[in-house]
Amino acid sequence: MSTSPKIKLTYFDIRGRAEVARLVLAAAKIPYEDIRIGFDQWPALKSSTPLGSVPVLEVDGQKFTQSVAIAAYLAKENGLYGSSALEQLAIDQVALAREDLTQAVGKFMSEKDEKKKAELEKTLKEEQEPKFLGFFNKLIKENPTKSGFVVGSKITLADLVVFETTQMLSEKEPQTLDKYPEIKALRTKVTGSDGIKQYLATRKPTPF
Repeated sequence: MSTSPKIKLTYFDIRGRAEVARLVLAAAKIPYEDIRIGFDQWPALKSSTPLGSVPVLEVDGQKFTQSVAIAAYLAKENGLYGSSALEQLAIDQVALAREDLTQAVGKFMSEKDEKKKAELEKTLKEEQEPKFLGFFNKLIKENPTKSGFVVGSKITLADLVVFETTQMLSEKEPQTLDKYPEIKALRTKVTGSDGIKQYLATRKPTPF
C-alpha cells in the first residue's frame, strides 16, 4: 500500500473467517496488528463492532467488517486481485463459492442432534465437498496460462482462498485431496511462496 495506512485485524485466536485476510497480508508482506481475542472477551467487544461480528479490519482507525469484503480490499490494494475486471470476477466467484461451502461445514459442525449431524456429514462428504473441490480443481486445470494458479499467471486472492478452504482436509483427511491433483500442486506453490512461507513457519496450530 503506497500510503502505508495503519492496519489492525481483530478476530478470535483461530483461522476461521480471518485467515484468508491474514494470508493476503502475509503474501504482501504488509505489517499489521493481529488482534486475537478470546471467546470470553467477545460479549464485551461485540457492541463496538460495525455489525456485531468479527473479523473487523481497521484502516487508520476506520472499522470495516465482512470477511469476503476485507480480503478483497486487501488483495486489491496489494496486487493480488487480478489484472482485469474479468479476472476479478473469476476471483470473486471462488471467494463466494468458499462461503457456500463454509456455511455447509459450519451447519454440520454446530448441529447438536447426532442423527441430523450424521446426515449433514454424509451430504457434505458425498455432495458438497466434491462439487466445490471439483470446481476449484477444474479452474486450475483449465487456466489458459497453465500457471498452476486459479486465475492468471501469478498468485492471487483466489489461490489463498482455495488454500485455506482445503487446510482442514490437508490436516485431517489428506487422502481426499489425492482426487484433486491440481489443488494439491497449488497448495505446494502457495506454501512455498515468499511471505506465506515465513508466515506458515510461525503460525500457531488451531483446530479450524
